[in-house]
Amino acid sequence: MFIFAAMKERKQTLGFLLARASYAMAASLNSLVKHEGIDLPHSQYIVLKVLYEKDGLSQQELATKVYKDVAAIKRTLDILENKGLVKRIPVTMRKNSILITDEGKKLIPQVLDCIKKWEDSILSDIDDQEYETFENVLNTIYNNTQ
Repeated sequence: MFIFAAMKERKQTLGFLLARASYAMAASLNSLVKHEGIDLPHSQYIVLKVLYEKDGLSQQELATKVYKDVAAIKRTLDILENKGLVKRIPVTMRKNSILITDEGKKLIPQVLDCIKKWEDSILSDIDDQEYETFENVLNTIYNNTQ
């Protein structure tokens, strides 16, 4: 019985809880966006959104801004480029500038509408003070790990 209790505690670590919540949030947002007829999973959206806010970044700059490795960003950019949402412009032999296309720019407001509905839904039982506390805790954890 003691061993089972210890295993249960280990399963409920902060990392586990954060990963579970993050996975569930991404899955539910992806489902909503897909239901709205938009082919843009969260992993692609975050890259496109960064370019929407600041166009012309390199793969390395994108990776830094979305906390992903460069290889993951390259795969995401390949997909976004195939969808016609971004284009790569060579800057040097080893570096590209990534630009969001007009089609990509048109898609962002649609996804933002979905995100607003989604956030209203998942945060419906959380008041402003709870949200602010939660946000502060997450920022403190992040800062303490840097």
